[in-house]
Amino acid sequence: MKSGATLFADASGRYAYVSDGFSWPAFFFGPLWAVAKRRWWLLLSMLAMELCLWFGSQYATGLHIGPLMLLMMSAELSYLLARGWYGNRWLEASLRNHGYAPVVPGTGVRY
Repeated sequence: MKSGATLFADASGRYAYVSDGFSWPAFFFGPLWAVAKRRWWLLLSMLAMELCLWFGSQYATGLHIGPLMLLMMSAELSYLLARGWYGNRWLEASLRNHGYAPVVPGTGVRY
């Protein structure tokens, strides 16, 4: 078993690992990470957030308002950090909602 990760299993015998801590793949790849993990609702919410941030950035750049551009840049950076900090928690919550449960280490029994 991977160290620093939790193994989840569902009733049909499918398994998934969820790492602990910061998710570098979610930080760097965002929606592509959600596709790779097959979390479609998470993908839709990420795409909606990225679309809002993109439109806001385009609007701020078009108006040439420095403080608004700075605000949008900080919002985009905050969103990137939030994806990294919460990515593994979002994945775990999604797995639990789909019937996955943590496996007891060494026994293979779900709890």
